[in-house]
Amino acid sequence: MAKAFGRRPDAPAVPFIVWLLAVTSLVAWRQGVIYEGGADPVVVAKALIQCVALLIAAVMLVRTPIRQPLGGRTLGLLLFIVTVSVVGAYAQGNTVASVVLAVRILLLTATVVMVLRACPPKVVLKTLLAAMAVVGAVSAVTGMGEMLSGGRLGGGIPPLTPNDIALLCGLPALGILHEAVHGRSGVRLLAVSAGLAGLVLATGSRTAIFALAAAIVMVLLHMRRPPVQVAAAVLVAVPVIFAVAAYTTTLSNILNRADSASLVTLNSRTISWEAVLAIPFDTLQRWLGAGLSVKQIAVVGQYWDKQVFDSSWISTLAQAGVVGLVLLAVWTARTVWDSLRTPRLGRFTNAALLFILIRSVTENGLVDASVDFVVFFTLSVLLERASTSPGPFPAAAYGPSGSAAKAPSERVPAG
Repeated sequence: MAKAFGRRPDAPAVPFIVWLLAVTSLVAWRQGVIYEGGADPVVVAKALIQCVALLIAAVMLVRTPIRQPLGGRTLGLLLFIVTVSVVGAYAQGNTVASVVLAVRILLLTATVVMVLRACPPKVVLKTLLAAMAVVGAVSAVTGMGEMLSGGRLGGGIPPLTPNDIALLCGLPALGILHEAVHGRSGVRLLAVSAGLAGLVLATGSRTAIFALAAAIVMVLLHMRRPPVQVAAAVLVAVPVIFAVAAYTTTLSNILNRADSASLVTLNSRTISWEAVLAIPFDTLQRWLGAGLSVKQIAVVGQYWDKQVFDSSWISTLAQAGVVGLVLLAVWTARTVWDSLRTPRLGRFTNAALLFILIRSVTENGLVDASVDFVVFFTLSVLLERASTSPGPFPAAAYGPSGSAAKAPSERVPAG
C-alpha cells in the first residue's frame, strides 16, 4: 500500500480499492427500498464505506507527486443541477432527504475527482471497470439459483437486480473488447469479456442487451488491423450468434419474457413519465423539481398508487425541473461532442457513452448516487480535459503504454 501511495503514483492497487469500496457502497443491498430520510444499519454501513473510500482517495492524492490536470465545466454543471434540486426540495417541503442525497453525491464527486487527480486516465478507467466487474460477477455467480430455475439472472450477494448486473458486467466486457481489438489483451481476457457479455445476456435486460450490442458494433467500427485472436473470435461468434437467434428460443424469450406485464416494463414506465410531464408549467415544481429524493410519483387509474420513474431524464425533470433537465442535456451533449472530437480516446468513450445513454432512457442514475453517475462523470471529466488539451495529452495518456510520463508539459507538481 505504501509503495503504491508513494513511489508508484500510477500503481493500480489503491485506486482499485477506492473504486471497489465506492461501487459496493452504491449498489443496492436490499431491493424495493427507496430512501426517504432517516438512518438504519444499511444506510449507516453504506455511508461508512463511502467515507472510507473518500479517505483513501484523499491520502492517495496527498502522497501522489504528479497531479493530473482537470477542467471545471463538468463539475460546474453538476453543482448547478444539485443546487437547483435542493432549492426545489426546499420549496416543496422535502428538504432533509434531498439534502442528504445531495451531500452524498458531492462526497462521491470529491472521491472521483481525487482519483482523477492522482492517477493517469488509463489507470482510472481500468481500475474502475475492474471493480465493477468484480462486484457484478460476484453478485451474478451467487445469484445463479433463480436463473437455473427458469428466471432471469439476478444477484445473490449483493442482491442486485438483473439491470444492475447488466451495467456492472456490460461496461467491463466492452472495455476488454476495446483493448483486444487494439492488440492490448490476450485470449484469456477476451474469454473474460465473452463471459461478462454472457452474464448480461442471462439477465434478460432488453435495453442493456441492445445497448451492449450497439456499443460492441461501435468498438468494432474503430478496428483497423484486428489481432489474429480477435479476428478468429469474430469469425466464430458470427455463426454462433446466428444459430442461437435462428434455432433457439433465446431471442424470443428476451423480447417476450415472462414478466412483460409487470411494473418494470416500458408500458408501466410511461405511466410515471406522463404523470411527471403533466406537472403544470405555472408551478415552481415544474421548473426546479422537488428534490433528489423523489424517485416515484403518485398515479391514478391503476391498481397501484405510485410508480417509479425508471428514466434518468424523467427523474431529472422531477427532481430538478426543466432547469435541471436543460443543464443535463447540455452536459450530455458537450460530453458526446468531446468524445467525437477526441479520436484516440473516443475509440472507447464513444461506445461507453452509447451504452450508458441508451440505458439512461429506461434506467435511473445519471445524476444520482449510483454507478451510472460515477462512470458518466468520470468519462465527462476525462473527455473535457483531453478535448481541450493543446499538447499531447490524449495520445500520451491513453496510448498503449497508458502512462502520462511522455507528456512532461502535463506534469503538475504536488503542492
